[in-house]
Amino acid sequence: MGIKRLNHAVLYVSDVAGSAAFYRDVLGFRPKGGAESERAVFAQAAHSDNDHDLALFQRNLGQQRSGPFSPRGETPDPRQPAAGLYHLAWEVDTIHELKRIRDQLAEIGKLGMEEDHGAHKSVYGHDPDGLLFEVCWFPPAGNVDASGDGRLDWDKELARFG
Repeated sequence: MGIKRLNHAVLYVSDVAGSAAFYRDVLGFRPKGGAESERAVFAQAAHSDNDHDLALFQRNLGQQRSGPFSPRGETPDPRQPAAGLYHLAWEVDTIHELKRIRDQLAEIGKLGMEEDHGAHKSVYGHDPDGLLFEVCWFPPAGNVDASGDGRLDWDKELARFG
């Protein structure tokens, strides 16, 4: 048996309180009571039974630089290709929830791409530190349509699945 889904993500952020508010207000993550401080927040997704789905840790001031982050503060070799996180993907249960998140990201200027991947529909956004994330919705079994050009047609999909 292999991996089933992402259990949790841990991110280093520049402002724990600001990032916690963003993830709460836009994606519905709720901080765990008693697991908050100025330096760290642990949060659960709205309908999760995980201990935590997201942890936000204050990035050390000496490590606020561009490029890959090293927990030990090491500087990567500039001759080597940069390695690091591309994005995290969070799954929602309905196309209406995906659209709600899309609209909220657009409203606050954090919306990236919107794509129809055939097997799932996705919206991409950036958190306050510019970290990329994806929110995706999977249509019911037997409803995959891979005939499109990759663009997410909201009117079509809401009429079909709404």
